Amino acid sequence: MLKEKTFAKAFTASLPVLMGYTAMGMAAGLLLAGRVNRPDIALWAFFSSISSISGALQFAMVDWIVNRTALLDVALLTLFLNIRYAMYGLSLLEKFRGIGFWKKCYLIWSLTDETFALEADSRFPDKKTNTRYCLQVALLNHSYWVFGVTAGALAGKIIPFSTRGIDFAMTALFLVVLTDQCRERTNRIPAMIGMISAIAGRVFFSVDNMLIPAMILMTAAFLIFRKKLEKHLASGEN
Repeated sequence: MLKEKTFAKAFTASLPVLMGYTAMGMAAGLLLAGRVNRPDIALWAFFSSISSISGALQFAMVDWIVNRTALLDVALLTLFLNIRYAMYGLSLLEKFRGIGFWKKCYLIWSLTDETFALEADSRFPDKKTNTRYCLQVALLNHSYWVFGVTAGALAGKIIPFSTRGIDFAMTALFLVVLTDQCRERTNRIPAMIGMISAIAGRVFFSVDNMLIPAMILMTAAFLIFRKKLEKHLASGEN
């Protein structure tokens, strides 16, 4: 009975993620089917979404396949796009301490922005129940993404149509999040650092080669101005 209640809570909490992951996953699957001409593209979509639960990477992967991007560039882009999850993981050290090795590995690997938000908000007094809830949330969110990408690839293969503009879906999502975050004054300096880094990357590098230098510059700026940003954030909270 307790396990059923835990799953019910995990499913209810993950419903907003279901809506978002299904829609974004279908967009990624449609883009993949439209740009990569393979008869078994739905199968590739299925395996790629199982092995990679990062939405940004799922969209970027399409261009990497089409343009035959070098593996070193893929590794660096993956690192910089997902390095924020290392910060998420630091805040979950205590929550994940003492659980089984394979369970911990899956919880670490399956961490996304939405999954982190739900896991960090879990307040079960019993550690075993809390771990079960976090695993169920991670598995549910993962399954939503796999379903969305695979369904999108199948639809794109059965009903071919123009994919123009679909690759902007993830960018549009981040712009919405950025706009909402910038309503708070304490978030505007980090946003400016990101914008300036992107502009500098575009000025000194081509469109195809600007992303890695821009991310390196942005990461360096955050590290250099870390203490000032922390003081700024603290003053804003006060």
